[in-house]
Amino acid sequence: MPADDDVAWRLVMDPGEERFTDLLAGPQAQDPSVQCGDVAIRDRLGNWTYQFVASVDDFLQGIDLVVRGADLLASTGRQVRIARLAGREQPATFAHHPLVMKTNTQKLSKSDRDTGVADLRAAGWTAERVIGGAARAIGIASRPDLSAREAIGLVATKASPGTSC
Repeated sequence: MPADDDVAWRLVMDPGEERFTDLLAGPQAQDPSVQCGDVAIRDRLGNWTYQFVASVDDFLQGIDLVVRGADLLASTGRQVRIARLAGREQPATFAHHPLVMKTNTQKLSKSDRDTGVADLRAAGWTAERVIGGAARAIGIASRPDLSAREAIGLVATKASPGTSC
């Protein structure tokens, strides 16, 4: 650890594209060095950054499917690179869905203390109802209840050639 702890730690991003296919957005090519330069992996307060934690944690836990909002698509190349540098040979599969909005201009957000999964479960929602609600909110399902396996199948169906996402 450096003697001066009030500095951010950055990971050097050499030039070069990271390619991956998003199940909903299609083929992607991102060059992290062009997008943002070197990536902070630890902030000046000593906190590990989202980019670093998401990449390494998914890799160490063997997560192979990441479903998240379209607002995070642009950071995926950085995360693929970080995971590769950490030793991950094949990137996870990603599906970036349309954002769930609470108004026309404001997304639903945990940071705004909007209702989360724990709130829904405490209110008696089953896991299938939570998954079905999420799938309906992003436009891939119409059923109120859906298993995780069924939701993954719907994402794959939406991403198949000849369909519009």
